[in-house]
Amino acid sequence: MDLMDADIVPWCCNSWLVVGALVLAAIVGFLFMRCRNKKFHLDTSTHQQNVVYLFQFPRCTLGPNPSPFCIKLEIFLRVNEIEHTVCGSRKTGPRGKLPFIAYNGEVISDSDNIVKFLIREFNLSLDEWLGTQQRATGHVVQRMLEENTYWTGVHYRWVQTSDRLPYVFSNQPSLLQKLFFRYVLAGRVSKSLYAQGTGRHTVAEIADITQQDLRSVAGILGKKEFLLGDRITSYDCAAFGMLSVALWEAPGSVHESLMNTELQTLRDYCQRIRDRWMSDWDELAVKT
Repeated sequence: MDLMDADIVPWCCNSWLVVGALVLAAIVGFLFMRCRNKKFHLDTSTHQQNVVYLFQFPRCTLGPNPSPFCIKLEIFLRVNEIEHTVCGSRKTGPRGKLPFIAYNGEVISDSDNIVKFLIREFNLSLDEWLGTQQRATGHVVQRMLEENTYWTGVHYRWVQTSDRLPYVFSNQPSLLQKLFFRYVLAGRVSKSLYAQGTGRHTVAEIADITQQDLRSVAGILGKKEFLLGDRITSYDCAAFGMLSVALWEAPGSVHESLMNTELQTLRDYCQRIRDRWMSDWDELAVKT
């Protein structure tokens, strides 16, 4: 065997290894989506009565959860001192999404629907003191963050820094996990971003959208302790979910940079909520 043959053998082996891993990742992706599309069923026979079971993505490496909607619900449950159990799950709810909850045999999907259900079921009064204008302001801020700013964060994580995706749930991801996240999931999310509209913008345009949104939230917050006054509301839980993930789980993003420089009031706002209701943030993060 000459030198050229000696060089080709390991190259060919590595190439076939990558091809095999890609094929395996594609198969796993197909099975993953097939499972997601199956009719939803949840066995609640072992659940305790009057306990909320919050099903959300497994814990991640940078904080409690990679999803702002999951953090929104977990902080809401903590703020209102509702007895609950957090269940890390890759199985989605009736609408094909996470999070969802189970309570006394009833399953509820969509974070907004869940908040409304909990307010009604537990007769919660955290929003009762709000006037019409305050409710309108809170609603507009929440909708902007969840329906617009959210997608700028998704673009950063799934397009601009897709190589980091495998490290969201593990500090030592396998080759299969790396290929699955980057070439299966990231591709699907990229298509969703394009269909939603954010994916049609340039990176610079998305940064500008992010800046406008966060500056608007900072302007509404002003010098208040919480968004709408000196008491926390359900709108703060939603805002904390969005802002905390952008601040502490998206290193290098425009979001993080702004909140650590020009918009430090938003950083301090997140820190206040974290210190009071989620002081175990770092302990909840995955260490392996």
